[in-house]
Amino acid sequence: MSLFFIQIYTSVVCFKEIKMLVLIDPSNYEFHRRDLDNMYRLRHKVFFEKLKWDVKSSHGMEKDEYDEKHATYIIYKDEQGIVRGCTRLIEMINPCMFDGPFKFLLPDLENFKHSGCWEQSRIAVDHSFDENYTPQTASHITASIYAAYLHFALELKAVKTCLLVSFPAAKKLYSRYGFSGKSVAERVFKGNQLLVTSYVPLLQTYEKLLTQLNDDFTKPILSYAKPIYAYTQEDYDNNKERRTAG
Repeated sequence: MSLFFIQIYTSVVCFKEIKMLVLIDPSNYEFHRRDLDNMYRLRHKVFFEKLKWDVKSSHGMEKDEYDEKHATYIIYKDEQGIVRGCTRLIEMINPCMFDGPFKFLLPDLENFKHSGCWEQSRIAVDHSFDENYTPQTASHITASIYAAYLHFALELKAVKTCLLVSFPAAKKLYSRYGFSGKSVAERVFKGNQLLVTSYVPLLQTYEKLLTQLNDDFTKPILSYAKPIYAYTQEDYDNNKERRTAG
């Protein structure tokens, strides 16, 4: 089998079987124009309409100055192609929210401005439930996005740590999925307690999530087109020992 065919086969099979988890980065923004716009619509629905956050939203899309520059996105699409969940990742050597609206949270920002340190933000999951889309489905999507982030962190990029701004309840949710974080800063802002937590991506957390998702450990969890990463079935198989190590 030719290398070209392996690449096409891997992409098609994974896209069909891994619940439509898609990786979007600066190398393929335009390939995913519709997905990105639908992601911004979901963010508008979650952050602007439901949570009433002070975010920039126009024409039903929530988008800020850090989008589509250095950002990497993980998007979950259902069988109908509807974007049901997303998150944004920015390596902190680039401008990110800690340079702007979250600057007051991290006075020692220069200590985190190095390769391998990433900011995670805009974690959104659709909670517009009906008879076909249930809270159980939303929980599955949340776990899937976390697992996809760990796949990205452990196998595609050398992510040493990831900073996340959250409320205490969100930190408890992360703990429920096996993430163990180190508190970096804590502030009260507009009556709300905000936490900055540093999470180191761990293989055991990744494997725990894959087990919860009934993943068989044999296929990549993320699908992507025209990637900047040299990634084939052979590359993936060569990482098997690392993925399954206890």
